[in-house]
Amino acid sequence: MAKKNILFINGIPDDACIRVDKFNQNGNFEWGGSGSSNLSDFLQNDVFDRTTIIFDTKQGQILPRIKINAVFNQVSDADSHKIVLEKLQEFYRSVSAHMPFYNPPANIMKTTRDNIYQTLKDIPRLNVPKTIKIQPRSPSDIHQIIKDERFEYPVIFRQAGDHGGISTIRVDGETEQFNAFALDGRDYYLTQFVNYLNSDGVYAKYRLIIINGEVFIRHAIFGQEWMVHAGSQIEKKRGEEYKNLVAKRFNEEIKPNIQPIITEMYNRLGLDYFGMDCNIDNEMNILVFEVNANMNVFTISKDSIFKPHIDAARQALIKMLAA
Repeated sequence: MAKKNILFINGIPDDACIRVDKFNQNGNFEWGGSGSSNLSDFLQNDVFDRTTIIFDTKQGQILPRIKINAVFNQVSDADSHKIVLEKLQEFYRSVSAHMPFYNPPANIMKTTRDNIYQTLKDIPRLNVPKTIKIQPRSPSDIHQIIKDERFEYPVIFRQAGDHGGISTIRVDGETEQFNAFALDGRDYYLTQFVNYLNSDGVYAKYRLIIINGEVFIRHAIFGQEWMVHAGSQIEKKRGEEYKNLVAKRFNEEIKPNIQPIITEMYNRLGLDYFGMDCNIDNEMNILVFEVNANMNVFTISKDSIFKPHIDAARQALIKMLAA
């Protein structure tokens, strides 16, 4: 019996700019970019075939005539891919009555940082810091909004559509002049800063994967600065001890305690797949840093202590799609 075929959809950003990685011998180029989760690259299996297409920003795009049994929308940045998501919504209306359609574009459109705050802010044991979207034209605009919206310094300021801390700063007071930013009316976010330094003097950031409502762990990073990333981690030996402890405790202790919170998030967001960067304290309360379906989670190093957890998440995604 022929295997079923699942269509995975990627998209071009609103500014129509992409990153060219290299040209092959035939003159064609390989490209990359943000805003699509690219999960299909990691889902080789014996159950279904994968076909990938790219939605562009133009009307009247001619799609290939192929037989498909389900669709997975990988376009996942609600700030940078508005045009493609609107276009995808039309496609969703035409096919969703006939086959499963994972991560509906209308639900992805609701995952801007300010909407995530409004949607999830009242879930017990989930701390979603207040976030608003602004279009400032001067530093004084920003400081006035901070005052009017009753934020308290420090406040996190970042450009909409950026990830990985590229344009993220902590504003500690009214002397900040935002010299590194183009204040020309484009979208930025203000988020209330919450100090999550633990009793050991460490900042802990967890990346969770939610598939069909079930939570898995991608990794945990332990840093010495409030914005935790690979370059800010604590000394390697100590960090490995923390990671080993989390990897061992997750399935038996952490997961059962946070799964009810995750289930409520899943029900409200209506997404079949999404990720979350967060902190989890000793009482199993969650502090949200970021929630979206744009997290690429299956690239792992062979010696990662979290590899069994990532493999389990991958199998859960394949199982969901195969069903």
